[in-house]
Amino acid sequence: MPAIKQNLSSSAAKGDLFKYQSQLPKLPVPTLDETAGRYLKSVQPFLSKEQYSETAAKVKAFVGGEGVQLQSRLQEYAQDKDNWLATWWDDYAYMSYRDPVVPFVSYFFSHKDVNNAIGKDQLFKATLLAHYTIEFMAEVQTENLDPEIIKGNPYCMNAFRYMFNNSRVPKEGTDITKLYDGEQHQYFVVIYNNNFYKVNHHKDGKPISIPEIYQQLQAIKNSNADKGEGIGALTSLNRDEFVSAYNNLVATPINEQSFETIFASSFVICLDSNKPITIEEKSANSWHGDGQNRYFDKPLEYFVSENGNSGFLGEHSKMDATPTVQLNNYVLSKIASHDPKKFLQQLSSSNFDFSAPKPQILEFDLNPVARKNIATAIAKFDETISTHDEELFQHYAYGKGLIKKFKVSPDAYVQMLIQLAYFKLTGKIRPTYESAATRKFLNGRTEAGRTVSPESKQFVETWTNYDATIEEKVATFQNACKQHVKYLSEAADGRGVDRHLFGLKQMLRTGEPVPEIFKDPIFSYSQSWYISSSQVPSEYFQSWGWSQVIDQGFGLAYLINNDWLHIHIASKKGNGLSSGHLKAYLIESANEMKEILSKGLLEPQAKL
Repeated sequence: MPAIKQNLSSSAAKGDLFKYQSQLPKLPVPTLDETAGRYLKSVQPFLSKEQYSETAAKVKAFVGGEGVQLQSRLQEYAQDKDNWLATWWDDYAYMSYRDPVVPFVSYFFSHKDVNNAIGKDQLFKATLLAHYTIEFMAEVQTENLDPEIIKGNPYCMNAFRYMFNNSRVPKEGTDITKLYDGEQHQYFVVIYNNNFYKVNHHKDGKPISIPEIYQQLQAIKNSNADKGEGIGALTSLNRDEFVSAYNNLVATPINEQSFETIFASSFVICLDSNKPITIEEKSANSWHGDGQNRYFDKPLEYFVSENGNSGFLGEHSKMDATPTVQLNNYVLSKIASHDPKKFLQQLSSSNFDFSAPKPQILEFDLNPVARKNIATAIAKFDETISTHDEELFQHYAYGKGLIKKFKVSPDAYVQMLIQLAYFKLTGKIRPTYESAATRKFLNGRTEAGRTVSPESKQFVETWTNYDATIEEKVATFQNACKQHVKYLSEAADGRGVDRHLFGLKQMLRTGEPVPEIFKDPIFSYSQSWYISSSQVPSEYFQSWGWSQVIDQGFGLAYLINNDWLHIHIASKKGNGLSSGHLKAYLIESANEMKEILSKGLLEPQAKL
């Protein structure tokens, strides 16, 4: 995690956060031949020999025919663009997507509990979440956050421009992002009892103290305001339905001003009136809660329950998880090291003058249509959440430490674990997505990492063959992992399959015939993510996750910590799938892989 430097005032000279942006290369346009080769290898496991021959013929015809012109157009299109994909991607993948952002798009982090006086108190925890988030925000605003450099490569930091003081806003057809000047909007929003409060985090140009934050939060908790109607539930609607509900509300000036205050706020903290106990309850609260004491369109939203348990939700349209993981790791590491005794002494001290503006409740004038829309949103949210099947695989038998002894990438290891468990559950090999970051390029976001390969197919078939030897199992495992690392590395280098083919398809002009490669059934099938997966690096999370991408699939978010493994399993009920059954096979497969690979290490005849 890059270091946080000493805080500087907003008038200080800008730091190094964006110093490498002008040096970053542009996202390349791969050659037709290399994309064709990777594409054919990636679809081979799903096709019979005859089907594969037919697909290969269509790909060959495309590479030698229409593809040449489309490639030329794409190369020309890319010449004057910082990132040729970014022109379409935010809109295609996020802003034009009309299903509810929660649970279908946004991702959550469930924080590990802090077992001390701070960690078990709602307002203590919320106070420090706010304090250290404000501290991190100052480093972003002054650009004094260190730029990220991995293996000598600087990474694009553009997403940090969309971290604070902005919001997704509903609009017909495609949503928009509203971005505000952080120095002009020095406050965050607290949601408590379904009401929204404006809390100033600066006074006279300087951050307010920890006791001042605490007293503002305490004032909110002690307020006698009636429970709010649940305006936040509207953000859980289908986006077109939200547009209609939002337009009805903002026709009234007081509502428009309250929404603008929420949009422009630095971040949001939700104080929840619940006490989640199990890890499943804590994860569900971080993911969606009751859908009312929330505002799902904000990119940074924390939750703190009455027992001090906390979490985070990220709206996905302008930021992937990497920047928000860094934010959360920083904040949580600071809270974990904060001395509870000194904290309590600071709060009880009479040596400070509490003169920060008092929290201001945001007013909403609700007409009958608005009240009906809110009631509809709550009912639809409850119905949607009730169809989700959520389980957590928390495997404490081993983690990254043991996996590295098998001389394999921990990420590839977990990907093969998922493949084996899914094959045991369904008897099928299905298209699998893993997020590959392309941030070494200017304005880079992600590419699809295609996990399934001929090597991964051989791996799962060998490991479910009772007659296979240890040597055969170890060999197929190693081959599958090597292929996975190879493809993911190529994807991170901007040479994956999916984004290039997407770009080529965008180059078709109105009235032009669609090439056979795009009409081939395997083209759409191979992008039907029956398994959508990704990992983030954090020792401060106990869970994280999101929804499945298709109703017939699973969403699998995983953590690979030093001594344990985590996979959040999400699926939809009523499709013949069971998250609980996949969890059982993950446990079985994790234990089997540990046993077989450990034997392979000990037995000299095993070909590692």
